[in-house]
Amino acid sequence: MRKIFLGCVVALMVAGGFSAKAEGVVDSICLYIPNRILDTFDIFTLNVGFGPVARAELRFTRAVAFGGGIGFTAKAIKDYNRQYGAALQNGWNGSFLCIDAEDTSRKPTTRLVKEYWEHNEGFPSPEDRIYDFYTGARDYWEVGGSVGALGEVDFYIHPIEVLDLVAGFLFIDLKDDDLSFEDFE
Repeated sequence: MRKIFLGCVVALMVAGGFSAKAEGVVDSICLYIPNRILDTFDIFTLNVGFGPVARAELRFTRAVAFGGGIGFTAKAIKDYNRQYGAALQNGWNGSFLCIDAEDTSRKPTTRLVKEYWEHNEGFPSPEDRIYDFYTGARDYWEVGGSVGALGEVDFYIHPIEVLDLVAGFLFIDLKDDDLSFEDFE
């Protein structure tokens, strides 16, 4: 039974266009459950902050958004591309459909949260470095919103991370973020 299971796993990886070393196959099998758990947590952002802020916005990707806000918050961060920690965020933004204006900074931050300063007027471009698929501080394709008055909550779903989770069940890592034993060395 184990040989049949291992044969199916290898066949799926070969059919998916992966050329894997023997260590990669072992990593994928041994770390399958932890990687699926991490992929599940990757599908959403949940940031909670406190401070003088007023915000109400809905976002259906960075290209289509409504609302805005202004203020300064100290935030607990659980964000895109596995950013976990805390940060101070300051600035303002406003959006109506595909027109966006923003001047926001997030710094200082703890070690696992990316610092940034974003100044934008007009249509936000998915090619900006802040929206980099693998290392960006923000997700261009996120769907969700923020609300706040003296406190703030951000909640977003990341469609690309949902696809990464689904593909991960077939041993396909779209975001190239699965753990391997090298990560523990």
